[in-house]
Amino acid sequence: MSAKLICRLIYLRKVVLSMDEIQNRKLHHIRLALDPRVDFKDHCSEIYREIQLVHQALPGLDFDEVDVKQVFLGYRLEAPIMITGMTGGHPSLVSINKMLATLAEKKRVAIGVGSQRAIVKSNFSEDVVASYRIVRETARSVPVIGNIGLNTLRDIDTDTVIRLVEVIDADAIAIHLNPAQEVIQPEGDTRFSLDVIDKVKELVASLRKPVIIKEVGNGLSMETVRIFHNIGVKIYDTAGACGTNWALVETLRNQPGSSRYECGLKLSEWGIPTPLSVIETRYVAEDSFIIASGGVWDGFKAAVNIAIGADMVGVAKPILKNILDNGLERAEAYLDNYIFELKTAMFLSGARNIGELRSKPIILGQKIVNTMLQRGINPHTYLNNTRRMK
Repeated sequence: MSAKLICRLIYLRKVVLSMDEIQNRKLHHIRLALDPRVDFKDHCSEIYREIQLVHQALPGLDFDEVDVKQVFLGYRLEAPIMITGMTGGHPSLVSINKMLATLAEKKRVAIGVGSQRAIVKSNFSEDVVASYRIVRETARSVPVIGNIGLNTLRDIDTDTVIRLVEVIDADAIAIHLNPAQEVIQPEGDTRFSLDVIDKVKELVASLRKPVIIKEVGNGLSMETVRIFHNIGVKIYDTAGACGTNWALVETLRNQPGSSRYECGLKLSEWGIPTPLSVIETRYVAEDSFIIASGGVWDGFKAAVNIAIGADMVGVAKPILKNILDNGLERAEAYLDNYIFELKTAMFLSGARNIGELRSKPIILGQKIVNTMLQRGINPHTYLNNTRRMK
């Protein structure tokens, strides 16, 4: 970890000491989320080794013909990427969100904000709202996605959610599901019973903008997606178990030896790896728009997830780390490299655009095939029909 990043994190830690509980937690989360100990490791790497795009020695096109543009929420993006939400909720985060939004605007990619619960808890304090609104004020020509937890949704009415969308001028609202994080979090809210579905249904019907269902890092299963698809949700962010493990983030906030600490350590590989979550989501929601996030930290992993059934990808931690470490220029270089890798994978697979990539041949390893069969998914039918649908 660089000296610059350590200094910035020390500053964040000092700020933590003088805030209320929700804002305190947000800054603490940022500090811990950048710790490599909270990343998924072995299981996910194994899954990616099980998915192979077929190399084409004669791609049938020139590299310059590869087009990675994607349309999302009515915006034409230069690349199928969303900078997913991690920050917001305190005035000290305005500069970070401004840099993230500047990057999104310059590269013409989508951007999400962190949980807006802090806005609700502050009774829409202007200072708190401003730390989120800076995203839209900076990124005016790309999609901006709001964010609220399922459990926060339980405690507020639909009009309040609509107001959350309006105060930051968002194009959609993501409802995040995070049971693994909440059960380990010292202040966790573990109310995840199905009675909340009626409130989501009401929101889908009332909000004039799309509702997105997302996990935070343990993946969406077909059972979960089916529930929300049945009430009209059409956009999903898988946030699979390949990137930041928020259960481990919360583990580090607990006292060593406590029940939550010991349990959290055992959740180090818990969840559905991102490519498998994409498969399960596409299988039960064929007409949906799928964002593959959760450790999709390079362009080759992006290509794999799009080929397996996603429409675009989401990335957060490496961009935030680059900004905190070396500033906007380094984060921009990271994103340039990411897009070049995606284009290279598409070129070598013979895919001219994102749609074509979803129809190119893929070889699946036996472990993934067995998992699909046990989950009731016919691998041949999925590869040749389902993954191509939308």
